[in-house]
Amino acid sequence: MSTNYSPVIENPVAYENAIKRNIIANANKTWYKNTARASEIDEELNAGRLDKGYVDSFIGSMAHAYDKYGKLTEKQSQAILKGIDARIARKAEWADKRAVLDATKEHVGTIGQKITFTLTIVHIVVLEGIFGTTYIHIMEDADKNTVIYKGNSSVVGWTPEGAVRVKGDTLTITATVKEHGVRNGVKQTVIQRPTKAK
Repeated sequence: MSTNYSPVIENPVAYENAIKRNIIANANKTWYKNTARASEIDEELNAGRLDKGYVDSFIGSMAHAYDKYGKLTEKQSQAILKGIDARIARKAEWADKRAVLDATKEHVGTIGQKITFTLTIVHIVVLEGIFGTTYIHIMEDADKNTVIYKGNSSVVGWTPEGAVRVKGDTLTITATVKEHGVRNGVKQTVIQRPTKAK
């Protein structure tokens, strides 16, 4: 009587899953080794993943394929790199335009001077501190000069109708020039004690 020495698979499902994981891991290792800028592509795919599932988009479908097979085809990889490169080019173009615009910015008024400004809100920063919430309103005048107000003035923070001001809102106020500064190479005028313009 002969003895059977073949391995006994106690859990066939777990065994099959382990084989699939190994195939995917090997495919991934080979793809990484043979694909230029693989780490950039892999990072880009994160935008297509959700906690459970994938975003319904091109990047979502590419993330799903990558996770399922451990790799992407050469054409899929090139399509993702084309998108990455286009975004990099747009950012560079925007940075160049921004640098040209920033170079034209000037300080407004003289320190201590009370001025009536018509400003457009560009950005609002919310700061939480031990004394409560403080807002930094980054604004621009008609000449695109940067004007900063840090504080909780209702004239800056609320419209006359009682709505909270948001990016893009325009307001006319009278305020005192507190200081002239430069941040990241951009001239800015800091104001204080804003009141409703008369």
